[in-house]
Amino acid sequence: METFGTGQGFLKAGLLGFSKSGKTYTAALLAIELLHLCDDKRPIAFFDTEGGVEYIAPLIREATGQNPVGKKSRSLVDLLTLGRECEAGAAGALIVDSVTHPWREICDSYLDQVNKQRDALNKPRRQRLEFQDWAAIKARWSQWTDFYLNSQLHIIICGRAGYEWNFEEVEDTSGAIHKELRKTGIKMKVEGEFGFEPSLLVEMERVQVPLVDRPNHFSIIHRATVLGDRFNSMDGQTADNPTGAWFMPHLSQLVPGAANIIDTSLKTDMGVDEAGDAQFQRERRERTKLCEEIQGEITKAWPGQSAVEKRAKVECFEACCQTKSWTAVESFSLARLTAALAAIREYTSNRQAVAAGKE
Repeated sequence: METFGTGQGFLKAGLLGFSKSGKTYTAALLAIELLHLCDDKRPIAFFDTEGGVEYIAPLIREATGQNPVGKKSRSLVDLLTLGRECEAGAAGALIVDSVTHPWREICDSYLDQVNKQRDALNKPRRQRLEFQDWAAIKARWSQWTDFYLNSQLHIIICGRAGYEWNFEEVEDTSGAIHKELRKTGIKMKVEGEFGFEPSLLVEMERVQVPLVDRPNHFSIIHRATVLGDRFNSMDGQTADNPTGAWFMPHLSQLVPGAANIIDTSLKTDMGVDEAGDAQFQRERRERTKLCEEIQGEITKAWPGQSAVEKRAKVECFEACCQTKSWTAVESFSLARLTAALAAIREYTSNRQAVAAGKE
């Protein structure tokens, strides 16, 4: 048993928003503020999937005295490699901009590899991923999720936003109720569960504000709204063109060096054999087999449908299974089914021996 309460030492932040909403700029300001707070002189690393780092590099250089370092790629392998290099001491913080692309990359790579195999077998190519593909893809993606949560590294992810859609019941002018597909919110375009992992989750919006002194002219602001803060210090707060210092209520609660690691190495033994069958599947097949054998033994002893034979079947079944319900027998454990089958065989054998003696 562990004792908790040592705190969280590393920032795990996420910014989501549509194009030009200010995700990259705000992520850079957040990283700069964080390293100043920690008095960390190491560079800021970027995993750049969109070429945006070159636009933000002058800001980082002016604030830290160093150019950002990192990798321009969309490969999940490159992302994990860069993350491990940063954790080993190459950088003080890692910005992933955007995390949407590595997720799409492994989905596209999986489909491409499936189609290469289908080409070799002269099978038609698939146009999209299917249900059975997602288990393998999510298992591969979980390597990044585990690293993001457990690494002793400050990580800020930027992700593209997408709309959430749901069917809602609405009433039309005639009073009739029907279902209508409506936008119900936004989410990060990434593997479904990962969007909830950041301890500080911020939505960025690009907002046009009319200029009072210039009709038909607008200024652009970048609005940040905290969707979730696990310290519960900034939930629901909003700021226009936020600075790095705006995030201090969250940053100030980080405990330098405190590790908050989830053990993902231990796996539950599912009892899967070399054929890929799990224990519960094997037990279900064995129980079905035993139930069929019970029925077969009784039918073999009394194959007819006369009143005498029907009564004999019922007596045997009740005496050996201790129930009159076949549904109850189907729910028996393997051990109880095996005992019931042995009892029925003994019962019918004794009846046959008695009948033979009378003859």
